[in-house]
Amino acid sequence: MRRPSPPSIPSQPRFLSRAVCLALALGSAVASLPARAEYPVAPAVAAGPLAQALSSFAERSGITLSFAPDDVRGLSTSGLGGGGSLEEGLNRLLAGSGLVARKTASGYVVLRDSEAGLQLAPTSIESTSVQSAFAPVPGYFASNASSATKSDRPILETAQSISVVTAEQINDRKVNKVEDAVAYSAGVRVGSSGLDPRFDNIQVRGFETTIAADFLDGLRQPGSGWLSLYSTEAYALERIEILKGPASVLYGQISPGGMVNRVSKRPSLLARNEVQVQAGSYDHRQGQFDIGGQLDEAGDVLFRSVGLYRDSGYSVEQMDNDSRLLAPSLSWQIDPDTSLTLLAQYQERQTAASPMMLQEGDHLTHFWQGDEYFDKLHQRQWTFGYEFEHAFNETFSLQQNLRYGQVSTTNQYLQPTSITAGHILDRYAVGVYEDMNSLSTDTRLVSRFSTGNLHHTLVSGVDYAWLDTSLLYAMGPAPTIDRWNPDYHQPVAKPTSPLADQDGLEHRMGAYVQDQIELDQWRLSAGLRRDWVHVRRDDNLTDINSTTSDSATTGQLGVLYLFDNGVAPYASFATSFLPVSGVNASGQPYKPTEGKQYEVGVKYQPPGSSTLLTASLYHLTQSNVQTRDLVNPLNNLQTGEQVSRGLELEAVSDVNDSLRLTASYAFNDAEVTKGNNGDQGKVPKNVPRHLASLWLDYRLPFGFGISGGARYTGSTYGDAANRVKNQGYTLVDAGVHYDFGGGLDGVRVGVNARNLFDERFINCQDGYCYRGEARSVVTSLSYRW
Repeated sequence: MRRPSPPSIPSQPRFLSRAVCLALALGSAVASLPARAEYPVAPAVAAGPLAQALSSFAERSGITLSFAPDDVRGLSTSGLGGGGSLEEGLNRLLAGSGLVARKTASGYVVLRDSEAGLQLAPTSIESTSVQSAFAPVPGYFASNASSATKSDRPILETAQSISVVTAEQINDRKVNKVEDAVAYSAGVRVGSSGLDPRFDNIQVRGFETTIAADFLDGLRQPGSGWLSLYSTEAYALERIEILKGPASVLYGQISPGGMVNRVSKRPSLLARNEVQVQAGSYDHRQGQFDIGGQLDEAGDVLFRSVGLYRDSGYSVEQMDNDSRLLAPSLSWQIDPDTSLTLLAQYQERQTAASPMMLQEGDHLTHFWQGDEYFDKLHQRQWTFGYEFEHAFNETFSLQQNLRYGQVSTTNQYLQPTSITAGHILDRYAVGVYEDMNSLSTDTRLVSRFSTGNLHHTLVSGVDYAWLDTSLLYAMGPAPTIDRWNPDYHQPVAKPTSPLADQDGLEHRMGAYVQDQIELDQWRLSAGLRRDWVHVRRDDNLTDINSTTSDSATTGQLGVLYLFDNGVAPYASFATSFLPVSGVNASGQPYKPTEGKQYEVGVKYQPPGSSTLLTASLYHLTQSNVQTRDLVNPLNNLQTGEQVSRGLELEAVSDVNDSLRLTASYAFNDAEVTKGNNGDQGKVPKNVPRHLASLWLDYRLPFGFGISGGARYTGSTYGDAANRVKNQGYTLVDAGVHYDFGGGLDGVRVGVNARNLFDERFINCQDGYCYRGEARSVVTSLSYRW
């Protein structure tokens, strides 16, 4: 915990001068790393679809490569062994395709052989820059994503709604939490519990995704108990992909609203090195670095290391926001057909255990009910895993991802009970101590073949997850506190009276198959999955052991038509399931809830542009929801149902070299359609009807730049009967930055403000009220090369 009287932050000019010295010193220390300039030797590339091979070539060589999508559609290549010049390598890769590569002022362009002799300016060719769903992209626009198909596929050609938050967006807004990073995405609501830094509180299409849809690099980040949840620093991510709607076919048990897939930064010659220091409100001090390069002359072995140190607080004085992170990674192109990437991470963080403030009538006071020495959420976690791929030939590729991790969580807080004499608060101590070990694997065979005019990308696989947990939940006595004259530094003994002492073991396995089919300009998809979930719970207080087993079959269908002008209408149907813990009054385990969604929409990407516009309509139903048994008040029935019907609009564009933007609007008509809790026909708790956002970043001449945005969250109901209403609110964020040139090229100084106008909103749920995060300002100094 932070000491009662931390030293005051240094004055801004003095701090920035020290920061400049630190940035330049770190820059000098790594100046000997290989430059990220164009690599002169062609890299090795595996056999397979030509578009994917070109993407791998561009990423591994660090070049800009453009082509017309129609020119490479349906073509394959026998691969490349590496060596020789880039031009020679590209033309060997294109051999037999009727295409050739030419160098231009802005990079390389792939042309039809008949066009190669024409002296065309690069801008006269309607082409698309090759992007990878795993490599850095230069702005806000991402052409490809992996979450919907477990393959690197254009978003424009995917019959599902997908939003991507790139690392550049995260950097421009200077956010630390994934929750804040996705706040400008269509259909995504954050902050439903106000300022609660213990975990990312994210809703998609009206359904929580905190535990049931938390993924890192396509593998589940499991959670158990209460607060044993893996934490992710936004700075460690290359991008965040939000896949809307049920996604059980590829990922098993999941929230019906969708999934949030965090994609780690990993070795790439397209990545830029960076060191950065920050200072700001609430004693915010942070340093971070992102450094990588090649370890051998051929460029077959690449490394990258991301680190962060933060000592900070929040607008609630006693709440910490401390974090330490180190995330190294290594990639090895073993041969043209085989690659291996190792990913590791170690993180410690500390914040307050309970962010709630004392309520008086309709207002929250600024009085905090906890103790600065006792209250805390301290978490230590580490993970290690790999991503392996081997191409047997042009048709078959084997891919396997694996990650093992451990999380240790200490959560202590003081709970108020009653008030004496109007200002003396009685309290008791609560302690929650959790440990979790987890293993997640996904092994799949990717088959690319044709049957007549149908071109298939068939993904078939098995994923398995293992989760071992222990939980101790205890309480004990605590001193009183005078809310008129609070003492936040009293001795509090560790709670010793156990309320729960449990061990758990879970096994989750699924077998799936999904086929992506191309027929001329049609894009068809179909998938099927079977899941098995086995859970064992051991109660160490009662010596009662329980086991539950669930199984489910889910499916997915999609169709999309890609017009030549970049318009792509689509329709899809998908289902999902999510296990429910506990048993009914008869001792029978509850069935999983089930999700079902119909969606239609249209996407538009003007040919040759870095702009994607998406509009979608959806009808999403969750069934088997628990509701009260009117005959037996001690029992719950699974006859409840919740429906979300909505519209989402989203625009993402790198308009030109100076202007980038994201904009979104979502309308969600959510309703409890079946229920015995007095909520039938009502709006579900905490689900807003309207969400809207806009963010712009504009670079002015002479190195100056401005950015700003606003995000609106509509009103919500705080109870099932819709008697308590939380008002809607708008939060404004803004920033300014200046890029030095000349001898300080790559140095940027910036100032960012979140909640610029200090909008103080309150969100109440079932009698508990939470205050939103107050205004915060961060000054940053970075050096990129």
